[in-house]
Formats: sequence, C-alpha cells, structure tokens
Amino acid sequence: MPDLTTLPGGTSVFVDTNIFHFHYQGKSISCSNFINRVAQGEVEAYVNTQVLSDLLHHLMCTEVAGKLGINRTNYNQVKNFLRGQQGQKYPLKDYEAQFEAIIAIGLHVLPINENLLVDTKVERQQYYLMTGDSLHLGTMNRRKIKRRKVPLQDIVTSDADFELIPGLTVWKPNDIPNMKTL
Repeated sequence: MPDLTTLPGGTSVFVDTNIFHFHYQGKSISCSNFINRVAQGEVEAYVNTQVLSDLLHHLMCTEVAGKLGINRTNYNQVKNFLRGQQGQKYPLKDYEAQFEAIIAIGLHVLPINENLLVDTKVERQQYYLMTGDSLHLGTMNRRKIKRRKVPLQDIVTSDADFELIPGLTVWKPNDIPNMKTL
C-alpha cells in the first residue's frame, strides 16, 4: 500500500476516522501532515456522517479517559463519569474544539440515508465488510458531482480491510507500525 506521505497533491480521497484520531493522539506525524495538506487545499478530502459521528465519539471518550487515567474503551467508566457530573459545569471542552477544528478544514461530507444503508449490502456481501466500512465504500462508490456519479478511488486509512478491494488505492500512514485500527 502506498505511503500516505507520497499522496500526490490534487488527489480526491475518502478519509477514515482513524486518521483524525491518530493526528489528535499525536501518534502519527504523517496523519498530522496530511490533515494540514487538506486544510491548505492541497488535497480534497471526503468523509461521511459515519466518520464524523465516530470521530466525535472517540474524541469525547479520549478526553474523559485522560481526565480519569483510564483506557478510552472502558465505556462504563466513561458513562459513569459523565453521569456523575450532571448538575455541575460541563467538564469537557477539548473534544468539541478538536471536532470543530476538523470540520473547519474544508471536508466534503457525503450523506448517509436509509437507501444507502440498504444498498450497501452489495459492498458487505461482495467484500465481506463490516457495516461501517461498507458505508464508507458505499459513499465513495456513489459520490456525485453535479448529479453525475464520480466514485472516489482513493482512501486514507490504516484499516487493512480496504486493501482487498480491487481498483481502490489505500494510502496508509506508515509511521504507525502494528497499530490496530479503531
């Protein structure tokens, strides 16, 4: 898979949630550089509402985990922390600022609707993808520009499941060795 640092300028790509998360966790210089390239207009980046929802969730859990000194995937502790804060000043602010900063870089947001949820059974069945990944591939395959179907053929992700899809170029941050995806 091509290294993310070699992505040519002017490329239109779909961006998976893990790229943003690695940027905010300081785990990948190549992800941070990529996001800067998007902000500068050098690369045209697409996401869908699933990516944005997942990102917001991950950022919130990460902030709570940082305050508690726990693993961000311990959802019971995260929920209990938030419940325990009710009636007090809202204790979280960083994740919202991070999320709004990502929105502000000029991402193109591809919609997910009930038709897409049904229609992406094609991607799930053909490539044995999980639901979220099938929605990513489905929005990529059904992207329209001026009412004309113009599929995206490039994705930026650390998710190996996309490597098995013919005709799709997977741009990976190679500075995250043996890192599991989100």
